[in-house]
This record gives sequence, structure tokens and C-alpha cells, in this order.
Amino acid sequence: MSFSLDLSRRLTSHEAFHERYASLQGEAAVATLSGQVSSTVQPLATEDLLKMLYCANVFVQTDDEGYRAMAQSIALNALLVDRDEVPRDRSLRLLTDLGNFPALTYAEQRHPAETSLSDTLRKAISRELNAISVGKERISLTDFQKETWDSLPSAQALAISAPTSAGKSFLVIEHLCRTATTAKEFCAVYVAPTRALLSEVYATIKGRTEDVQGLRVSTVPGPDSEQSPRQIFVLTQERLQVLLTVSDLAFNMIVVDEAQNLSDGSRGMILQECLEQALDRNPQTRLVLLAPGAEGFDDVEKAVGLKRLEPSVSLLPSVVQNRILVNKVPGKNALNLSLLTARGTQPVGVLASQRGFDLPATRLAAVALELGQSGGSLVYATGPSDAEKVAGQIAHDIPHEQNEALEELAKFIEKHIHRRYGLADFVRKGVAFHYGKMPTLLREALEASFKTGALRYLACTTTLFQGVNLPARNVFIDTPTRGTNSKLDAASLWNFAGRAGRMKADIVGNVFLVDYDDWTEKLMDRFVGFKIEPAFGKTIAEHVPAVLAAVGGAMPRVALRDEVPGRVRAAAGLLISRAAKGDVRLFVDRSLTGLPDEVRESLVAASESAKDAIGLPATLLATNWTVDPFGLRRLYDRMVKKIGDGEIDGLIPINPHDGKADDNYASIFMRMQREVNGDTSRFAAAVAGTAVRWMRGMPYPMLLSRAIRRKEREIEEKKADYERAKAENPATRKRPPKPLDVNGVIRNTFELIEDVIRFQYVQLGKAYVEVLDLALRHTGHEERVKDIFNFPLALELGVATRSGWSFMELGLSRIAASALQPHFPDSNLSVPRARKWLRNLDLESLRLSGVIVDELRRLKLVRETA
Repeated sequence: MSFSLDLSRRLTSHEAFHERYASLQGEAAVATLSGQVSSTVQPLATEDLLKMLYCANVFVQTDDEGYRAMAQSIALNALLVDRDEVPRDRSLRLLTDLGNFPALTYAEQRHPAETSLSDTLRKAISRELNAISVGKERISLTDFQKETWDSLPSAQALAISAPTSAGKSFLVIEHLCRTATTAKEFCAVYVAPTRALLSEVYATIKGRTEDVQGLRVSTVPGPDSEQSPRQIFVLTQERLQVLLTVSDLAFNMIVVDEAQNLSDGSRGMILQECLEQALDRNPQTRLVLLAPGAEGFDDVEKAVGLKRLEPSVSLLPSVVQNRILVNKVPGKNALNLSLLTARGTQPVGVLASQRGFDLPATRLAAVALELGQSGGSLVYATGPSDAEKVAGQIAHDIPHEQNEALEELAKFIEKHIHRRYGLADFVRKGVAFHYGKMPTLLREALEASFKTGALRYLACTTTLFQGVNLPARNVFIDTPTRGTNSKLDAASLWNFAGRAGRMKADIVGNVFLVDYDDWTEKLMDRFVGFKIEPAFGKTIAEHVPAVLAAVGGAMPRVALRDEVPGRVRAAAGLLISRAAKGDVRLFVDRSLTGLPDEVRESLVAASESAKDAIGLPATLLATNWTVDPFGLRRLYDRMVKKIGDGEIDGLIPINPHDGKADDNYASIFMRMQREVNGDTSRFAAAVAGTAVRWMRGMPYPMLLSRAIRRKEREIEEKKADYERAKAENPATRKRPPKPLDVNGVIRNTFELIEDVIRFQYVQLGKAYVEVLDLALRHTGHEERVKDIFNFPLALELGVATRSGWSFMELGLSRIAASALQPHFPDSNLSVPRARKWLRNLDLESLRLSGVIVDELRRLKLVRETA
């Protein structure tokens, strides 16, 4: 044991140390609060504060992360307390020794201090030792970042785990871009679990490599028409699955962001299978996994078949993150504030207000209005409708702001989403709601406005749990649940709370836990990280009988609020596809080491039997195992029969712009649901109508206006029924219909597009196209294969022309692509021609929204005017 570690243990064995440490934390927390807070913390005597800084100086000399975290907390809290009689240079010296240069830079600007020549030299040398050049800027990394940066070039497989906002993605993206820039030939993929994170990463990589010739950066899973020698794909795992299907690309490097999603049901299984397939193509592929505070990488190593996955782990945050409990004072318009620490709760103050906090339904918004006045505030909502409600409550008490940026954003919403969308009015007050099903450009515009400080409050859902870089000074949470009162796992909640505090832009963040004493589970008492358990192995272990039944043909029906049937179906499909591939035994033995031999043997035998019974090619099953393989066989048999009956034309999907597209796709969607999923309802035909308009690139205002008019007609019919019933019987128990909820209709339409059209029917559509290709070839109609329109890609992108695809290949959102298409008389633009046209575009003549113009400029697709 080192002397510093021994001394650290002796210092922290005294209760007096913990009492003074708690006082320092409490006093510093109060200093960060907005509003009139009456502190209940006894200020730490100057002598005691100096003693705490001495202790921190001892802690920082150890290699123990817990002690170093305490040293950082003391240093930053001492700066927040900001006593004139306590030299600031002591805190700055501690930050130098900790290697937290982002915090040091911020602290030097906000808390300037006189330093000795030796300390100045020490800081300069330490900074330079941790510095790297990014473009024209010299950036000093934290010690953890620098160690990770040094590991990246040589690691074959690296797992990076650190708190939210620790700069993990920044490092890996910079390394990826440098590697791509210097290599003659290079192919990489960055896997992001959500379209929101995908868009953010794409923009970062595109901006970093904008001047590099011969490098393609794409979110579209397809071959490069320009045959660039270097390619970086930014894809979800579903898009990566498509890319692996349509190409024989081998990757030099794969980055998986939010790698804890390997545990995420069928999506986790897709990710695992994609990694395996990519590593089979090129065993020398370098793999980098990123996760916030995660463990379980040993299981990932086994599941994917890696020889060794090298860990790079830190639990040290770069800022102080206060967990502040907020409870109403009984009988008063006041709030009790307490600091939650490792040793319990400590009262820190009382906030008195003219505002009442009596109603639990509005308390979260009321607390946010009182305590979120300085710095941006993220307010957790359990779902999209709750986000709208909370944002509305906050906006009610805020006047319209005379802000040009907010007015531009509000006008964009009215023009490109819908003029009746309530979000526009909220935005004019500096408030917004945010959820994952929103159109990409709208979501990005909200995030950008929040980052600049124009938007001050953002009511958001679990979308922000998935890596989107949106830190804030304040985070407000009043429940450990999500959706319809289902439990939110502790690791996800901690991940969201980690948004509090902006590295390089602050040294503190506050997490306000409203009514925490009433929470059914106290998830924020102790840090909980993600435990990565590959979804395939976990599903099998927990549901062996159900998986065996599914492999035998008894596939469970997918349930709306139960994820187990979907996981079981995916696991069964994956087993059958591996049996068709010929390596199911190897796959089972490697992935399911914890199961008894007889269970593994029964899974292998059942999978082999199912493969033989289905009789479809291994290549087809390997790329469509998330779809019921028995259903694919039924679909194939049905197609062969219709071809034999001379009904081949009705099977082939046509261009959505064709006049007969509505009937064509209604028939195809019904066929997919009936044969594959056993669903005989008319829902598929109704979805097909919206899907056709979506593929045609119909703008959101038109799509949403149709949905609103349809809902208005439905309400009118129900109202007429109610009036008739009331006339016949004044005592009728029949109730009048609820008034039109425009925001609700818009939200439901977004969900239909994202969850059903762009997810379920993309999966079904991809399988349909491949089964149809097989059926045509097996019946001697190969010449008709070329007539099959690639409608799964059109469903995914929301445009069906080559020009639209080219615009989106260049990084533009669907909103921008749809707005641009009508201005050029050629629906068949290649990527080079689309780029050239945009380069010579007269922006003023098109009268595009400022948000779209900003997107074009951000992607460097248009010339900048003088």
C-alpha cells in the first residue's frame, strides 16, 4: 500500500472529515441554485475549507478512483463556494493533477487566480502532454481521454465505458476521421441505436471531413455510385443488416455507440448478428464499443466470438453532479431542498415562493420554473403525451419572448410540420417538448436551439437516454417510471441524470429529484451502471419452453405492451437461420454456455428440423430472421400459386408515383400481414394508403392535415350519434366525444410513420422483396425481377425518386429533400448531379425555411454568399 493511499484511508476514517465534506457539498450546492433559497447549511470555516483542500491534495496522489473523485469534488466545490480568503490556485492545481483540463479551462475563465511561475509552468506542461490537435484547434484531454486516445490506434477490440458526457464519442469519431483521412482505402461503420443519434454523429463526421476528397460519409445502406476509395457509414443496426445483405463490403473498423443495446431484445440480437457477420468477413476488423458506465463486456466477448476485448473504464465524472431532493413544505408555498450524498441526505435550504406547489400533477413544472431559471433545463417526461403536457404547463407561466431565433424556429414548425401544431407557440416562449418519433430535422432544430440557450426548457422522453449529446445545467425528474407506469431501469435513469453538467461549458450540474421520498424505488441512492447481457442468450435462458415452441412453428403473436413475444420470435428465427447456415451447434455452444447440455441439444435439434421443414435458402433466412420464417414459407407458397394462376402483376410492387400504387400496396401490405403474421384485419390496407403518400415524399403538413381531417370527421360522426341517442333518451349514458386534440393526432401520426411504416413494414417489405425474387426465379420468370420496386428503401427514407435518395445520401433530412425536389425538373438525379445542382443553387429564389437553409449550409452543400 502506498503512503498516500494509507494516509487517505486514515483521513477518511474520521467522522469530522465527512461532516466537513458534507458542509462543503451543501454550501456549494446552494450557491448554484436560482431563486430565493434560504440556506440551512452552516458555512464551513475557512480553516476547515483549507483542511479539505489539504485532504484533496493527498487523495489526488493515489491511483484509487474513489479518492480521486473526492479530490475533484472538493476542488470544484471550493471554487463554487468561492471564498476570497481561500486561494483559488489550490483548486486549479488539483484539477491539473487530476488531468481534468476541460474543467480547469472553464475554472480559469470564471475563477481567475494568481499563480506562481512554477504552477503556471506545471499547468502548461501537463496541458500539452494531454493535448491533441483537432483541425486548427489544440484541445487538452482529460487523463482518461488521453489514455483511451493512446489505446485506440493499437487495440484490435476496445470497450470504452465512462459516464455520460465524458467525451467518449468525441475521441472515437476523431480517431475514425483521422484514420479515414490518411488511409488510401478504408471502410468503416458507426452504429448508432436511434435515428436521433445517427443524425448527430453523421453531422459531426461530415463536418470533420468536409474538405477530404474521395471520402463518402453516408447514412444510406447501399453501394457507392461514385466508388469512393474510402467510406464511413453511419447506420442503425437495422440499416447495417440491410447493408450486409446488399453488399459484400468488409470493414476495417466498426464503432458501436450505446453498446448496452446489445441487451435490447430483437434489436440487440440484430446488432450481435451483424457484428458476427462483419467479423466473419474480415477477422482483422477493429471493433470499438462505447457505453456509459457499463459492465458485462466478457459476455459480449463470448457472444460475438472475440479473442479479447480490451477494457478502458472510468467512473470519474468531469463535473460536480448534485442530486437535490425537492419536497413541498406542508401548508406553505415553499420547497425543502436536501442534498443526496453517499452517506444519506443533508438539508441544504428552503425556497419560498408566491407559487403554489400543492397539486402533484403540476408540481414538476412548478419546480422547474422555480429552480430552472439559470442555464438550460431538461425535464423528464414518461412519454410523448406527457412531454407535451409538461411543456404546456411550463409555457403557461412564461410570456412570449422577442427572440429572432425562436421566431424562425416557430415559423419552420408551422410551415413544415403543421400550422396548428402547439409546439410552435411553446417555442416562442423558450419552451419545447422532444420525443424520438419527431421528424429528424425538427428534433435537430430543437436540440440546436437548446444548446444555444434560446430554448430554456425542454420536456423530453427516454430519447435522450440514447447518447444524444444534449447536456444541461439542470435536470428535473419526478418518477422512476416510463410509458404507462412501467418501471424504468436504474442504469437508464442514471444515464439521463448524467446530462446534468456540461464538460467544457460548466463545472456543475444539478439533478432535481422531485418528491423523491414518495418514489416506489429509490433508484438514485447509489450509482447503477448498465449490465450488458446479450439479448439472445438472456432470452433463451429465461424462455426456453417458449423458444422451443416457436422453433417448432408455434410463433407467439406480437403484443403491444409485452416485449417477450417479440424477443422469443427473434431468438427462434435466429436459431433457424443459423441452422440453415450450418453452424447452429457452434453458435449455441458459444452463446449459451450457461445452459445444460440437454437444453442446448434440444435447441439444435429443433432448429435443424425447422430448417428442413421450411426449405427456404439459407441466404434468405440469414437476412430476414426477425420475420417469422414459417410465415415466409407461407408467403412463398402463396406467391408461387398466384404466379401459376397468371396473377404475377399483382405481386410486383410498383413505383409509388404510379397511379395504381394505392391498390397495389394495399394488396401487398394485406398479403404480408395475412401470410406472414396471420393477421386478417384491414389495418394493413389503411396503413398502405399513408405509406404510399409517405413514399411519394408528401410533406408533413399535407400528411398531417389528412390525419386531422379524418379525426375531425370521426368526431363529427360520434357527435351526431351522441345527439341522436340523447334525443331518443335524455337519460342516455352515452357520452359525447372528446374534443379534437391536434397535438395528439400529430403525435399518433408520427408514431404510425416511425413504428409501423419505417420499422415493421420495412422489415416485412425487405423479406417480401427477397421472397418474391426467389419465387420469380424458381418459376422461370427471372425477367420480371428487374420490375420489383425497392419499396423498403422508399419506406425507410420517405422518398421514392432517385433525386430524393441522392439528396438524402448527401445528408439532407427528408423535410429538406421533399422541399427541394419540386424545384428541379429531373426526378433521376445522381449523387454527383444533385451535389452540383445544390452547389449552384440560388437560395433566395426558392424561399426556403431558415432551418432548411441552415441544414444546407451546415452540410456545406451550398455556396456561402459574401
